[in-house]
Amino acid sequence: MFVIVVGGGKVGSYLIKELLEKDYKVHAVENKDKSCKALKERYGVKVFCGDGTNENVLEQAGINDADVVLAVTGDDQDNLVICQMAERKFDVPRTFTRVNTPGNERLFDWLGVNVAVSSSSILAALVEQEMTIQDLSVILNKNHDKIELVRIPVNKKCDLVNKKLREIDLPLESVLVTILRGDESLVPRGDSLIKEDDLLVALTRREYKEELMNMFNGG
Repeated sequence: MFVIVVGGGKVGSYLIKELLEKDYKVHAVENKDKSCKALKERYGVKVFCGDGTNENVLEQAGINDADVVLAVTGDDQDNLVICQMAERKFDVPRTFTRVNTPGNERLFDWLGVNVAVSSSSILAALVEQEMTIQDLSVILNKNHDKIELVRIPVNKKCDLVNKKLREIDLPLESVLVTILRGDESLVPRGDSLIKEDDLLVALTRREYKEELMNMFNGG
């Protein structure tokens, strides 16, 4: 089995070790030079230094031949982009992701990520056992009927204008899906800037809808 691990921090390092012990072929993608060097020296795997949300970087890492992609960066938005790109553009059979913000498991599942959990040990087990989201009913309490897709115009007086998405603490169980800017439709990433007059498309649970809208449209 060929697995690509995107994110070379503590979770990524743990997963690489576990997967190599099972004799899987493993490539890693990491954007920090220091971490890239450490992974190469520690595990002897091929490490591709660059942004894991970049299609070219993923292609260099061999995503066209990958059986599984594990997105385990520290940014939920980036992990979501990586999984959706792997599934929809590169037809990767299975994608798993680390969830950093409690509650985002449901949102990731709703958006089509095969499995989204917060435990690295569970992720390692899932790859080995070839489980899917349907096998995790005990772990994930899915409640899709309480999730809403909302459109939020960004007020020019909003304090979050010109801030990077990774610098913004979104309400619990909320995630941006698209940024509409003029005629452009942008994929939200950790380094994406919020601009005045953007139209944000987001998923959130009903109880957090008002809070989310007020963050960007409250002035």
